[in-house]
Amino acid sequence: MQEERTRARLETEAIVIGYAMSRLNKSYYSARGFGTWKRAYTEAGAALTRPPQTFKNLRDEFDSVHSNLREGWKRNLRSDRQRVLDELADVSDEALLELVDRILRRDELATEEAIDALAVVNKVAYNVAERLLTGRRAEEYFLEHCTSLVQFARTGILDMRQNACGFDFGVQENRDIAIEVKGIKQYSGDIQFTDREWSEARIRRENYWVVVVGNLEAVPAPRVIRDPHAVLSVTCRFRRSIAVELRSRVVVAPR
Repeated sequence: MQEERTRARLETEAIVIGYAMSRLNKSYYSARGFGTWKRAYTEAGAALTRPPQTFKNLRDEFDSVHSNLREGWKRNLRSDRQRVLDELADVSDEALLELVDRILRRDELATEEAIDALAVVNKVAYNVAERLLTGRRAEEYFLEHCTSLVQFARTGILDMRQNACGFDFGVQENRDIAIEVKGIKQYSGDIQFTDREWSEARIRRENYWVVVVGNLEAVPAPRVIRDPHAVLSVTCRFRRSIAVELRSRVVVAPR
């Protein structure tokens, strides 16, 4: 059963990549830092352990429904391709690129919900892709303004985002401090903690800081919450994949 689920997720991830290649066209490989399709196919093939030609074929399948110069395959989309097209049609280009980036980096914790959603007919994938983009924008804002927000210069901030350690950033001069960055589109909204993040908050207490950046659609408004385990009230729910997620509502500024 687990093997079948893994196989289905890999297939869906490949379809998402092919969809993004077709929809974004040359903007896709430019965003990946490449100048040719060949390098983009090779990157995707290495990440998903598929032949690079797989991604060219998937791209061409979607070309018939996108406005680019390629004609694509003159046939109806298969149901799994059609589902990806329907679910991601309203996702912004930036959010789609963020989802692609997480897939290619094999960040399964971030993409699991979206990819699982694309395996069935529902609207969860859109929300997850947009949430990934919101998180990235919040992280970029924090790095740009970290001196005023937490009184540590950018050069002293340690990027821990790929370490799966329960927080996004550390501090060079004080290794006890852990900083987690969350983003919300408006002045108030829900933020989510993984079980690992909340455990770190419980252990580190006043040394665990949550930087919430709100109103990201307009003029960002930040709030720094120290010792969120004591300050925030959270509710716990178990997702279908039995991953623990803790949610809390915060206000960064009055409306």
